[in-house]
Amino acid sequence: MLHKKIGICVTSLHIISVHQLLTAIGKEANKLGYHLQIWAPFSDLYYNSHDDLAQEKIFEHIPYQELSGLILFTEQIKNKRIVKQIADNARQFDVPVISLKHPVDGCFNISYDSEKALGHIIEHLIHTHHCQRINFISGLPDNPVSADRIAVYKKVLTAHHIPIEEDRIGYGDFWADPAIKATEHFLESSLPLPDAIVCANDAMAMAVCDCLSNHGYRIPEDIIVTGLGGIQERDYHFPLLTTAVYDPTLSSTYIFDALKHIWSNIIPKDANIKIPCQLLLSESCGCACHNNQESQMRLDGLYRIYQREHDYRHSTHSLTSTINSDCNLNTLANELPNHVADIGISSMNLFLQTDYTAIRDLDLDIDQLHRDNYVLINQIISGNSQIPLRELTKEEICIENERLCGESNQILSIPINVEEKSFGILSINYQGDTILHQSLYELVITLDNILDNIQNRFNLMTVNQQLNKLSEQTILSLAEIVEAKSEFTGLHIKRVSEYTRILASAMNYPPEDVEIIRIASMMHDIGKINIPSSILEKPAKLTKEEFDVIKTHVTEGAKLLRNSPGPIMETASRIALEHHEKWDGTGYLGKKGNQIALESRIVALADVFDALVSQRPYKKPFSVQQAYDMILEESGSHFDPDVVRAFQEHIEEFEAVKENYQDN
Repeated sequence: MLHKKIGICVTSLHIISVHQLLTAIGKEANKLGYHLQIWAPFSDLYYNSHDDLAQEKIFEHIPYQELSGLILFTEQIKNKRIVKQIADNARQFDVPVISLKHPVDGCFNISYDSEKALGHIIEHLIHTHHCQRINFISGLPDNPVSADRIAVYKKVLTAHHIPIEEDRIGYGDFWADPAIKATEHFLESSLPLPDAIVCANDAMAMAVCDCLSNHGYRIPEDIIVTGLGGIQERDYHFPLLTTAVYDPTLSSTYIFDALKHIWSNIIPKDANIKIPCQLLLSESCGCACHNNQESQMRLDGLYRIYQREHDYRHSTHSLTSTINSDCNLNTLANELPNHVADIGISSMNLFLQTDYTAIRDLDLDIDQLHRDNYVLINQIISGNSQIPLRELTKEEICIENERLCGESNQILSIPINVEEKSFGILSINYQGDTILHQSLYELVITLDNILDNIQNRFNLMTVNQQLNKLSEQTILSLAEIVEAKSEFTGLHIKRVSEYTRILASAMNYPPEDVEIIRIASMMHDIGKINIPSSILEKPAKLTKEEFDVIKTHVTEGAKLLRNSPGPIMETASRIALEHHEKWDGTGYLGKKGNQIALESRIVALADVFDALVSQRPYKKPFSVQQAYDMILEESGSHFDPDVVRAFQEHIEEFEAVKENYQDN
């Protein structure tokens, strides 16, 4: 027998009331033997921003043809365009759609009978607590929900022959600050103080309680306060509010009963029903006394959750620090499994778009990747991690996710993105009562930032490589102009730069620094541009005065380069100044030992080696072996002994460079 597959589209999963209902739906689905697939961006998609547009792409992965039903959390998905689009797509595949709270045309709409519950609360105040002066704080002015609740308030008062006084009606806009202003207005009114203040939601009711307490009024002894909606914060407020709540278990029962009746053609696909709310009579109306022990237990539970979430934030900071140290996807794939079990994730898949993975340090054939596909970067099944690195289509992602189901038969897929940049999808085996939802949110935000950092680092490296290439071409052209004034050829520059690369790598410079030193070495004789051609081109031996002029090319070169920004020019300036220095201090400027920059010591050897093995008008070239022996003989006097050892170990590479770049 095939299990029915039910889809759920929801946002704002980190909000307690959302994941409580999702957890209840999951338990009911598991009891009935259904599979759940949940698509959930954390944004409520209200602003239609670049970030929202990227996050809503998760809904493109809905396999409508496989679904037996689809549940839309329309109160959480704030963008009506997206809601309509999902509902229309589902209807094309004849998939019944359940819309929760906000009605959608053509869908089976389930809402909560808040107005009836509000009427029961007011009835309770009149019958049980004998209230006659009842004030009411509604939501936004000219809002349909506010109007409906004001109508209920007036209807109940009229039924009990209590006169309607418009000054006893205020607007709190459904949140705290306006509700406080409305309360202040009641207290300043010429009307007698109310027996009770009824609020259209719990957030306003808690604000009213706090405001009254600040003015010295006792609740409920002086004024009763009630709310509506049953938000989680109510559990930690003193006094505990009298309210009416949306029961998640009852809601899930209604949802699946509706689906079964639709499948059986008992009710139409576009019917409308209301779920009754559960009345909770508590401390703020006087129907319950404050229980210190119960409050302490709630606070203890809240603290434990807070502590786990606090500890997990440290864990994600550690993950971020580790990945940012090298910005490598392999590191992320290896480290991620250590950071998911603590928040209740036993199985997960991390998919990244091929556009993203194609330019990373992964063992993939980039040319074989297809646009709009995904690569499975990491998979954890029941705690066992592997790094499969397989390319998948959108359809294959659904198949791969089936492996995550486990006993819960629930899969949650969350988009990974920053602004308009979509990176991929995180899919997990979802068990609502074991997942730390706030920590899951923390994990997703951490992945967003890590992947963004990796991409930015790659983009920066790409730009740097392009700039370095441009700098290299410019430097080479300039250096060739300089060398054209002397007896050397442009290949001298190329050979010296390659010898420098070999030695810098052997001296354990990082690869990016090796490139900087290699390019910078091309500028070692740039100062010769300020030396008269009559001296540079003189075939005979130079006089002492002429040689003194030649020696100034090191300081002239440093002057030309020292005000140019960037690591290449800064390195080139040092090399230009110091490449004629000697380890024993007998060079042009008298610097010795470690006073000379290591890159300058490296170029000094590379330059001398090329001069020895190259033909000049005044000398024949020495053999590589002769040059090798002469440099070893100068170790500790002319040359840094460590650089000489690196030269010895890589002499064959020097020979290869000499053969590849021979002068004509």
